[in-house]
Amino acid sequence: MTEVIRSLDDNLRQQVAHYDELYSLERDKQKALIENNLQEIERITVREEQLFLQASRLEKERLLWAEQIGRELGIAPEDLTLAELAEYFPELEGVRLDLDQVVGRLQKIHKTNTQLLQQAMRVVEFTLGMFTHQDRKTYTHPTRKENEKSEKPHLLEWRI
Repeated sequence: MTEVIRSLDDNLRQQVAHYDELYSLERDKQKALIENNLQEIERITVREEQLFLQASRLEKERLLWAEQIGRELGIAPEDLTLAELAEYFPELEGVRLDLDQVVGRLQKIHKTNTQLLQQAMRVVEFTLGMFTHQDRKTYTHPTRKENEKSEKPHLLEWRI
């Protein structure tokens, strides 16, 4: 069982390293979002995709280790948490804390970046609305009167 625990610990440490790198990339992405640096955002996104694929492979491997440990302990692998494993095997406590910490930081910065992206999308939608707003439409709604003005502000005033 010791070899399995060592393998699981190694797997979890690799996951922590991946999540640390993802956190670093999220910080870089945040800066790129603020600076509107599209090339940097694209570069970061490509690297994140690579890390997600590697993390997915590690997670599948972790599930295999958890299944083996669960069988030995008589616990269904889907019911076995890392906190419970750390109770049985204290040598996993350090990696459990590291994983909790890095995932928490990653969730927090990801939430902030999501808000930045949503704000940027609202600005784009507003700007497009300003540019594409027309006073008269080629086809009008039958209940709308021709001289009825829209209250929507627009960026370009076409009347001179």
